[in-house]
Amino acid sequence: MRSKKIIIKTFVAVALISIAITTAASATILGTTNIQNHNNSLSDQGDLWGGGLNGGTYRTGIYSWTNEISGSTGLGTQVPDWGFCIELTQGANNGNVNVIPLEEGPLPVTAVTPMGTTKANYIRELWGRDFDQNWITNPTTANKQMAEAFGACLWEIIYETNGSPATWNVSNGAGFHATGIEQAATANSWLSQLDGNTAYFANNLYVTSTLNGQDYLVQIPEPATICLLGLGALSLIRRRK
Repeated sequence: MRSKKIIIKTFVAVALISIAITTAASATILGTTNIQNHNNSLSDQGDLWGGGLNGGTYRTGIYSWTNEISGSTGLGTQVPDWGFCIELTQGANNGNVNVIPLEEGPLPVTAVTPMGTTKANYIRELWGRDFDQNWITNPTTANKQMAEAFGACLWEIIYETNGSPATWNVSNGAGFHATGIEQAATANSWLSQLDGNTAYFANNLYVTSTLNGQDYLVQIPEPATICLLGLGALSLIRRRK
C-alpha cells in the first residue's frame, strides 16, 4: 500500500507541475521587463477574504515600484512604475515579468484559469468610467482611499463567483469581500454602473505576470499610439533641421 501511495503522490506532483508549466507556456507574451523596489507610497490597507485569503490586513489600492527599462522587450519598455494588484495570494517579488493580455491574467499558482473576456471587459469599462490619474499624481489620504475602492472593485470582478455587477458588493460575497474599505459605497456604485457599454472601454490595459510573484494590472499606450508619438517626434526633428 505504501508504494501505491508514493506512486499516486508522485503522479499528482508531476501533474501539478505540468499544469503550471502549461499555464506559463500558454500565456501570450507581449514583452518583458524587470520591476524592482516595490513600495506602498500610493496604497491604503484593508482586511481581505476570498481569492485564496481568509482575512488579515493587506495593502490595498495602487502599488508602485522601479521599472528597470534597460533590457526590456516589446510592451515591457512601456510599463509604468505603478499598477493595481490583481492576484491576492502572491507577494510582490522583484524580478523579470511578462506583459500579457488582460484576458489572460492573473495566472496564480492556486488557479490555472485566467479571468477571460467577460471579466476583462468589465475591468476595461470600470477603468474607462472611473479611474482617476489624480490618485497617482496627488496621493493624499483621500485619494489613496479612492484608489483602494477601485482596487476592491477589481478584486470583486475577478474573484466574485455569484451574481453580476448589479448585485456585487465589495463588503460581502462568496468569492471576495473586504472590510476597512472607507469608500466601499463608492466602489459598489462603480460596480453597479457596469453594463458592457463599449464606449467606456479602456483598451490599453495589460497584466504584468510571473508565476512566483504578484500580477499587476497596468495601463500601457497602445502600439499604434507609441508609433504615432515616434512619428511626431521625427516630424519635429525634421522641422527643426
